[in-house]
Amino acid sequence: MRKITKAGGVVAIGAAIVLAVTGCTSAGNSNSNSNSNSATKKTSLTVAVAALPTSFDLDGAFGASNENYTMWSQTQIGLLNYKTKLENGVVVTDFTHFEGALADKDNPYTVSDDGQTYTFHLRKDVVSQAGNPLTAEDVRWSIERKLSDGGVGLTQVKAYFNNPDQMEVIDDHTIAFHLHNAGNDNVLLPVLTGQTGRIYDKVELLKHATPDDPWAVKWATQNTGWGFGPYTVSSMTQGQQIVLKANPKYVLGEPAFRTITMKVVPDSGTRAQLVSSGGVDVAEALAPADLATIAKSPKVQEPKVKNPIEFIDLSLVQNKAPFDDKTVRQAFFNAVPYKEIIDKVYSGFAVESSGWFTGTMNVPGLSTKPAYTYDVDKAKKLLAQAGKSSVDVTLSVPNNVPDVVDAAILIGSFAKKAGFNVTVNQLSPADFATGRLNHSFQSLLVANRVQIQYPSFVNNFFLPGDPSNSGDFQPTAEWNELFASAAAAGPQTSKEAAPYWQKINDFINDDASQIPILYKQPNQAYSKDLVNMTYRYDSTVDYSILKPAR
Repeated sequence: MRKITKAGGVVAIGAAIVLAVTGCTSAGNSNSNSNSNSATKKTSLTVAVAALPTSFDLDGAFGASNENYTMWSQTQIGLLNYKTKLENGVVVTDFTHFEGALADKDNPYTVSDDGQTYTFHLRKDVVSQAGNPLTAEDVRWSIERKLSDGGVGLTQVKAYFNNPDQMEVIDDHTIAFHLHNAGNDNVLLPVLTGQTGRIYDKVELLKHATPDDPWAVKWATQNTGWGFGPYTVSSMTQGQQIVLKANPKYVLGEPAFRTITMKVVPDSGTRAQLVSSGGVDVAEALAPADLATIAKSPKVQEPKVKNPIEFIDLSLVQNKAPFDDKTVRQAFFNAVPYKEIIDKVYSGFAVESSGWFTGTMNVPGLSTKPAYTYDVDKAKKLLAQAGKSSVDVTLSVPNNVPDVVDAAILIGSFAKKAGFNVTVNQLSPADFATGRLNHSFQSLLVANRVQIQYPSFVNNFFLPGDPSNSGDFQPTAEWNELFASAAAAGPQTSKEAAPYWQKINDFINDDASQIPILYKQPNQAYSKDLVNMTYRYDSTVDYSILKPAR
């Protein structure tokens, strides 16, 4: 375990290492793309990233950034992993099948006949990054931490599993989850698989607990080494780079690349040119225009998938005028130039949105018709019905996501023709996150994703108090009845349940509070010297499975 200390504006874990982005090498390694055919096996990667993570603990500091998701996924792991399949050179997540991670490989869990008890069988001889053995008590304590307000109380867990008493430690390697609703089986497994299901080393974290911080949440946001994941943080120089070292005792096998050096390169175009020239092995968070610029580079490969799950979310906040009026909200969605945004901002690296339910959810027969199209006449007609001819709108965006900023500006240009006078309010990531949480904006545009690709999980984006409920939607009796009917109709991917999910999708689109306006393709580029590009539930690169192509 390495401790992070702050001094002089620098966050350091152990000794700080500062390297120039001049080639695909890192400390202690002499290999690069120029000698990839040599007898010496390449064991390190250099990555160009937009920024560094702000927290190493999801429970302690929710922040839906690519950098945070990467750290959480590469330093931690849960009971289960999604199974994967290879499509066009990309390792794609299969959201409907699971395999053991910390749970046993061959027999990860069993289900009672009534469907209300899930019993997990843990692998034996697993140790954390700090060297402590994995036990069922680590699992129980980790879930209780997520449910606790002191542990920040992740609403995505609470919505489906809300009481620590529902867990039963049977022995050191067996734990049972007793559900109050058998229908929750559709989300219990993915909740325990994705970002929300990470399991922690209780022994290590409790060493750093205090009366004011009983779950060591404050400590864990700035310290690492308490997980069971493939990498630990070796060093971090604030504003410059972070270095990951492979965990040699990782339960799924030590990663092929022992060192990952992530260097901050703020400009997307520069990151793209670095990977295109061989200056780095991977470039993250690339703007669509930059992806298009380097798409034909002989050194570059770019992942594309059939059903992307990352989207651009337009929220019209219901707690203030003019978007407290549904008709005005519908008018605004008719004033958004969807195809122009896809073509001009995303250079074709995006697809139209039919709403919240994606192809990866495997619900048969759902409509693929776009939720809205650009229709100036219809927008004007709806505004007239609301008694308005023009409306002033402030559309807030984070200033560190260029494509979102560009999309907002394009919306303003086209929406003016329908009577909306749009001012784009560009904010720092911190100020944007605060305003989003507090519902203080009039409207906002943000990149997001549904990490759990089960229809019922969409409800989480509309729960009061959930950070993702950007439109401040308040569930109604009709809303609750729709979800209850869908749950009672049968398995979520069945033909019997499908019409009920379609009704929910239609309800959300009609409500016009918060809708994905498009789904976008992955925004990374890789050297062609690598295999196992990934497309995951959190849209991050899985460095633990990347391997040299030869």
